[in-house]
Amino acid sequence: MRVPQGRNRLAGLDLLAIQRATTLIDDLGADLDRQLMGEARESERLRMLRETTNRITRAANDAIQAYGRARRTLNTELERRGGNTEAALAMQARLRSARKDLLRALKSANRRYPAATAEADHTSDPG
Repeated sequence: MRVPQGRNRLAGLDLLAIQRATTLIDDLGADLDRQLMGEARESERLRMLRETTNRITRAANDAIQAYGRARRTLNTELERRGGNTEAALAMQARLRSARKDLLRALKSANRRYPAATAEADHTSDPG
């Protein structure tokens, strides 16, 4: 990806952070699948799931923060007199696409282990 100049450069770096988080989330799910295939102990499987869930959550939170920064940066550029509107609008479209990809990855991760996730929520619930 070519990173643009100025404010759009900052948004481009945040876009890259979102794309990397999406890839990481997909990779973490695939890695967990491989690990679970070789593990029969339920307690260890649950530990692996919790660890992966924590890593996915951190990646998603980082991506959400990057998305917010990029949106603010692009909105500022669009409101600025003499701003590079064309580049900002193009970057907004790429940002929307990256957000859509991130949401797809998160939805996939959430669907991947619904029974284990429900069990983990129940196990960690003190009530």
